Formats: sequence, C-alpha cells, structure tokens
Amino acid sequence: MSEGKAVGAGSGDRRSAEPLWAGRFTSAPAPEAHALGRSVHYDVRLAPYDVDVSIAHAEGLRNARLLTSEDTAALTEALRDAGRQIADGTFVFDPADEDVHSAIERAVTDRLGDAGARLHAGRSRNDLVSADLRLWLLAAGRRIDGLTTMLVRTLVARAGEHAETVMPGTTHTRAAQTVTLGHHLLAHAWALLRDLERFDQWEVRTSVSPLGAGALATSTLGLDPAAAAARLGFARAFENSIDAVSDRDFVQEFLADAAICATHLSRLAADLARWTDPAMGWAELDEAYTTGSSIMPQKRNPDTAELARAKAARIAAGFAALTSVLHGLPLGYHRDLQEDKEPAFDAADTLELVLPALVGAVDTVRFDAAAMRAAASEEGLYATDLAEALVRRGVPFRDAHRRTGELLKQLSATSRSMRDLTADEWDSFGVAGGVSLLDPDSSVRARSGVGGPSPASVVDQSDAIGAWLAAR
Repeated sequence: MSEGKAVGAGSGDRRSAEPLWAGRFTSAPAPEAHALGRSVHYDVRLAPYDVDVSIAHAEGLRNARLLTSEDTAALTEALRDAGRQIADGTFVFDPADEDVHSAIERAVTDRLGDAGARLHAGRSRNDLVSADLRLWLLAAGRRIDGLTTMLVRTLVARAGEHAETVMPGTTHTRAAQTVTLGHHLLAHAWALLRDLERFDQWEVRTSVSPLGAGALATSTLGLDPAAAAARLGFARAFENSIDAVSDRDFVQEFLADAAICATHLSRLAADLARWTDPAMGWAELDEAYTTGSSIMPQKRNPDTAELARAKAARIAAGFAALTSVLHGLPLGYHRDLQEDKEPAFDAADTLELVLPALVGAVDTVRFDAAAMRAAASEEGLYATDLAEALVRRGVPFRDAHRRTGELLKQLSATSRSMRDLTADEWDSFGVAGGVSLLDPDSSVRARSGVGGPSPASVVDQSDAIGAWLAAR
C-alpha cells in the first residue's frame, strides 16, 4: 500500500499510511475492494464533527491519565489544523484513506508520531462515526427547522391577507364547498407544524452520545461517556454499548420525518402549480420562480413548484433504501451501516433546497381574488348548505341529502339553476328564501366554528400558530 503524501507529514511512520486495522493482515486490500469500501468522497462533510469528537475523546483520555496535558494540547491543535485544512481545501488525502475518520487520524499521527497514535485508544470507528453523524444531523435538523418555520410564517402572513378571499374548496380535484384562501393556506401551515413537532421529538431521541461504546463492549480504560456527552453538547450518553453502535434509528427516523415534510411541501407545490395554471387562473407565480421554454417563447413554466413536488420522491426513496438495509440486520456494527450517510445527506440537502424556494414562491405569488370569487359562483358548492338548511328545519339528513340531489337533477334536466327558482318553488322545497344560501361570503361566515374556513376562524388559527411557534 503506497504511503502517499499527507499534509503536515512529520514522523513518516508507515503505520500512519496503513489502514487502522492493518496489523492482522499480510497484504493490502484488492483495489476494487478498497474502492467499494471507500467513503471519504462523501463522508468528508463529517470532518468538523470528527474533529470535535476526537478532541472530546482526547480530553477523556487525559482525564483517565492515558494522555498528558501536553499531548492533549498538541492533539487538539493538530486536529483543529486538519479540520481547517479540510474546510479550505488544502488537506491532502492519501489514496489509502478509507474515510474521513482515518484520514484525520492519519494526518495527526503523521504530525505528532506516538502522540497521534495514542488518540484511538478506547474508541472505535463504530462509536466515532455514529457520534459524528448524530452531530451532523442535529445541526442539519436545526437548519431545516429554521427554514420550515420561515415557510410557516410566510403562509400565515399570506393567509392574513386573504382571510376573506372566497374560493372553491375541492375534493377529488372537483369543486366541493366554499372556503377561504386563508383557510386553505393555513391547512399547509398546520401540516408543517406537525413536521416541526416530529423533528423536535426526533432531536430528543437523537441527542444521545455513543462515544465510549467502542466497537460494541466499551473499554477497560476508565473513560467517562457521560463527560464526553456533555463536552459535545449531547443531552445524555448511551445506556447500552451494543445498542449505541448498532442504532440507526436516528437516521431512519430523520429520513421518515424528512419524507413526511417533503410530502407536505410537495402538496403545497402541487396547489401552486394547479392554481397558477392559466386554465384556472387563480394565481400567478412571480417570474423569479418560473422558467421559459427552449422552443415556445410564450411559456412561463412553474418549474419551482414542479421540482419541489418531485423532490419528495427521492427523500422517500432514501427512507425505503435505509429501511431495507436495516431490515433483518443482526445487532452489532456491520459495514452495511455505511449506507446510512448518503440518503441522510441527500435528504437534508434536498429540504434545504426546496424550503427556501417555496418560501420565495409563496411570498411573491399573486392571487386573483376576483377569479376565485367567480369560480365560487358554481351552485354545486352550496348543495350541502341547502341540505343542512333542511336539517335545521327538522328533516333527517339522509332525506335532506336525497331531496337536494333530486332538486339538482330536475334543474339540470330543464337547463335551470337554483338561482332561477321562484319564491314559491323555494317554499315548496322547504327552505324559504333559499337563494340567500347561494352567497359565498354567507357560506364561509356560517362556518365559524373551531377550525372552519370563516374569516374569524382564519384569524384564530393564525393566532394559534403564532402562539405555538412562540412557545417552542
């Protein structure tokens, strides 16, 4: 195995260029086997956390009297230098580096010799990798939380502008009942609040330090996992060392929560794409969130919404892939678990792309209240109001439903509408002055109960969402 040049090379000790596990072996891995197992090209993003975890471990070794204070200080400086060099692109990776963890340890050993070689005492890459990934995901989760909160606040602000803007609500993509645009926008906000709640709960379960678990059975060196957890900002240390290195619940749960969040974003994007379809004409996306056609000059395509709609699939696929990897896997570390990182990184990256784009799209979309009101003139939207008016007069609902359906059938057969009914016909039907029920404003205001579409309810919901966010 070639040694290669490493940044800060000092002792030139061959052991620094060998795999951490090379002592038992008489030959290097086959090139194709090394290529299959090499992960440094993607796990390099764990470098800042690997440095922090390694420094915390060095401090634990010092407290256990296994490192001198001088060696601990030298290790800390070398680790931070390696982290800085990776961040600025000057770190020289050796072709033999399997992953970012071994690369950093190699660089430190090259620089410090025996002091560097002492760093790995009492730890394994099993607990190190898990600690790094937990810290990376916790940081990513905080960024996603902030962006999701921003989108919620944007939806609430736009809902406040349209608390009284009436529009058809749909089921099966067909006009169903009259609602307000504010109510519909807040439906998306409530879904995102559940995502925030899920990520909060995930964070509690993820903030557990595995450092000190070793390969699977801790060590005999008197290390203090609780102290290491506190140094790294974890809420607590592991309870069982086998579980600590085996557990990928925290990645699987992150992917599940991310997939649900992405699904909610996809549904919001689908509404934006539908509402801004010129055939519907209820809204118009700002030019900054559309693109043109390479051949049709007139086109303004809702690419931001379409891409946001599609991105949910890749995150869901990542969850399915990791779930398949974990399914049936015995306890203990297995190299299969290396497959946890790419879907986790991709899910976080994807959400961090989609969320800001949707914030901008929602913030700048122009709604056409007049077009929505015109669409709300469809009489079928008020059939339920009519049936409920009969219920208030003592008619059993199934009878009221049937009578209303028969009325609509008769009117359709004679090319008439409910607005064509005379006062006598309304009296005969059993709802005097029934034409007044065909008003969109009256219809939404009549639904003033908790969670309904009325303007007052939109205000109450907005206040409740604001209070929930403030209480976090």
